[in-house]
Amino acid sequence: MSKPSIVFCHGAWHGPRFFDKVIAILEPLGYRCVTFSFPGTGNVPAVESLDEDIAAVRAVVLKEIDAGFDVVVSLHSWGGVPTCSALDGLSIAERRRDGKPGGVMKLAFVSAFVLLEETSVEDVIGGTPPFWVPDEDGNFKLLDDVSKKIFYHDLPSDEADEWVSQLKSQSLATCLTKTTSAAWKKIPSTYLICENDRPIPLQLQESMIATIKDEGGIIDTERLFVSHSPHLVIPEKVVGFLRRAAGEDWKKA
Repeated sequence: MSKPSIVFCHGAWHGPRFFDKVIAILEPLGYRCVTFSFPGTGNVPAVESLDEDIAAVRAVVLKEIDAGFDVVVSLHSWGGVPTCSALDGLSIAERRRDGKPGGVMKLAFVSAFVLLEETSVEDVIGGTPPFWVPDEDGNFKLLDDVSKKIFYHDLPSDEADEWVSQLKSQSLATCLTKTTSAAWKKIPSTYLICENDRPIPLQLQESMIATIKDEGGIIDTERLFVSHSPHLVIPEKVVGFLRRAAGEDWKKA
């Protein structure tokens, strides 16, 4: 049986390169790894809603499942917001019912926002933090010293500086716009809790997971004591998590 494709959905301010260390391990194991860029990240002028991001990730996933692949969707941070509004009708169960090939078999959240319908990032975090720095184009960034402290505090300093230098602007609207759907209600999920996360603290991660369970969603959890950037710090552990999400009986270590 062929292995599923893994579609990687990046967080705010970041891009596909964030997943390079993980993909470098997965591809030799036979996994087809797919990345893309959300329109809400790095564009001037900024997009004005989540619509373009939702359309972008849906198109990527559709291409994979229409080609007959089953898909694990790996969602990091803000990437969970547009993605969970993009997968209506794309679960394996729904595709089989309609006589179509492929489908999304699992959502693999890595310290990601998991929201109810009609909810925004702003709603969940309780407003807009003072270190969000808006510009005249409708985007916003974080101060460099803030980015280093909250995203990369367990990376070597020089590597953290390199990642800070690559951060892009993010459309403010993509954090204020409310979601339209909740894919986790129809697609089984797994969540890698990052216990040393600062942007999405442990308590918030656990609260969102509790909401999924309260709403009848099916979700497993794993835990690591790591920052918001486990793909960079301990990529081999993220690979193990994704292999299990893809159905491998791969040991936890």
